[in-house]
Amino acid sequence: MLSPRAARVAAASINQTVGDWDGNLARILEVIHAARDQQVQLLVLPEMCLPGYSLGDRLTRRGTLSRSWDMLRRIEPHTAGLAVCVGLPVEHGGVLYNAIAVICDRQTVGLVCKEYLATGDVQYENRWFQSWPHGRVDDFRCPDGGTVPMGTIVFEATGLGRFAIEVCEDGWKGIRPGSTYTLAGAEIVCNPSASWFVIGKHAQRRRMVEQISQEDHCCYLYTSLLGCDSTRLVFDGSVLIGVDGVIQGEGRRLMFHEEWELVTEIIDLERLRLARMEEGSWREQVAAFERGDHGPQPTRVMLEGDLSRDLAPRAAPAYWAVPLHPPADASLTWLTETGLTGEHTPADIPHLELELAIALGLHDYTRKSGIRSLTIALSGGRDSAMVAVLVRQMVRYANPGLSADELHAEVGRRLITAYMATANSGLITENAAAGLASELGSKHLYSEIQAAVDEHTRLAGEMVGTELNWTDHDIPMQNVQARLRGSLIWYIANLHNSLLLATSNKSEAAVGYTTMDGDTSGGISPIADVPKSLVSLWLRWARRFHELDSLDAVIVQQPTAELRPKEQEQTDEADLMPFVVLDRLMFQFVQCAQDPLEMFQALWPELSDRYGGDPRAFAAHVEKFVKLFCRAQWKRERFAISFRVTAFDLDPKTGFRFPPVQAPFTAELADLRAYVETLVTS
Repeated sequence: MLSPRAARVAAASINQTVGDWDGNLARILEVIHAARDQQVQLLVLPEMCLPGYSLGDRLTRRGTLSRSWDMLRRIEPHTAGLAVCVGLPVEHGGVLYNAIAVICDRQTVGLVCKEYLATGDVQYENRWFQSWPHGRVDDFRCPDGGTVPMGTIVFEATGLGRFAIEVCEDGWKGIRPGSTYTLAGAEIVCNPSASWFVIGKHAQRRRMVEQISQEDHCCYLYTSLLGCDSTRLVFDGSVLIGVDGVIQGEGRRLMFHEEWELVTEIIDLERLRLARMEEGSWREQVAAFERGDHGPQPTRVMLEGDLSRDLAPRAAPAYWAVPLHPPADASLTWLTETGLTGEHTPADIPHLELELAIALGLHDYTRKSGIRSLTIALSGGRDSAMVAVLVRQMVRYANPGLSADELHAEVGRRLITAYMATANSGLITENAAAGLASELGSKHLYSEIQAAVDEHTRLAGEMVGTELNWTDHDIPMQNVQARLRGSLIWYIANLHNSLLLATSNKSEAAVGYTTMDGDTSGGISPIADVPKSLVSLWLRWARRFHELDSLDAVIVQQPTAELRPKEQEQTDEADLMPFVVLDRLMFQFVQCAQDPLEMFQALWPELSDRYGGDPRAFAAHVEKFVKLFCRAQWKRERFAISFRVTAFDLDPKTGFRFPPVQAPFTAELADLRAYVETLVTS
């Protein structure tokens, strides 16, 4: 027997661009029309999807607000018999709010504003927005006349029931606005978000949607933006519909060739009502809420019109069919969209997520900026190899119908690589670069630049009145090679009207093991948020997953800058420390905010065997890391734009903010040395 109460709901992700008013509107209308064709009653679109996200200081311009409101008005005629939630900035009382407008049956009926602003890490909403105080409801004076209610509202529509909205960050807080909405009778909670990508974050979103929908016995509609917003963020386009603890609908993520994804589900509202009635603790919470124990109650706004549909709700799954312990990312539906074949296991997910996110970021950044060609200084080492493979994958995902030969040819049109040899370069890296370029299909160039290095060395020596040599001038003589490569590869990029990609990784950025205006040269730095340890892991995975034989010649080498004479057998880890140690120290220092002694104490039990039980050796690496990290901040202030893909990043504009001038933890390092001496002598 069918339930007497059901609702067809939908959530959508959209790939929007800041300030692309006509394009943004066209995509939203496409989604609305698709939802209407599927008889949807309630459609949720992402946060700030009218003007685009990461507006920055465009938010303070009158034009941004007026154009956003004008777009809202232009959407209204397309919503007959439909309720739509859409995000935009609004001004009220002289301040800005991050708002969601509710349009129902061709008119805007209310605004709900974000209560918990996302501030910290890469987020900076407090710079522009004011948070909305829970429980407050005002009359919002529309820019073009009239008023609508604004604030803590539960909406009710005939044929649909009660629904409410919490915006992005609101859903991640322990004390959520949505819980009060459900206690006030809302059976559907919408969460329009602009949630940026981090490896593994989608699994967290799924758990959140499952938990909230179960605790509040509700239907939880979660959606986010899709694509790169041409800054440092990539949005993977998560769309989730959770019903009483079960993900009932989920969309594809990280899509290249489609600009929106719509997920629709029929929800049995009667089943949610019964779940609440049967639970004693729910009844007790409702009673306490009605007494005012949990603060002010939301205002209920009854919407005009009838959204009724003739619907058959989806049957509830048998209890034994619901997995008790689903995998970290139970949905692999998005993997099928990549055109990949073979076995996909949970172990592949983090590497493929990383690849898709960076490739999507590159794709959208270049597409939205009108860039057709990319250039890489291909050294034959791991970092530039990863960047080159990611460009090839970007082309592949953006053109899923290409044959292998067609893909090879398209990469040749889109990617230029160059190997620039000095006397310190070796045939191993030269051949590795040439082999990879050949397999990927890039237009590969070669030059010997030793004559230019010699001439610069001679001129510099004449200017300072000294004959330069490796004993006394090691760093300058290394750097001149990197900087000449940087100058030449920029020249090549300019000649081809191409965007130069920098190839520095996160570990090198942490300790400044990079030459400014040398290997840091570029307009975009795709792997600047990828630690060296992860670069190596990803390359081994990509070799197997994409069957790229040429990566063998890259992976087999010890990472080396190849800037010193060959007889010195330079390696990166000899110059620094093992990357697995460096990356652990970076995590403890930045993400855990630990001082040197705390870093030592946290990691020594795990790493003592690697150091043969010698605490002084490990302490020396801790001290070296801290000093290098502090001294390298000025370099990080100058790095190219990068994509945020891991749990923390070192970008001083959006991530880790650190003073360029400081005493490098002098007292704290003294504490470490004293502690280690007690270990050695005890």
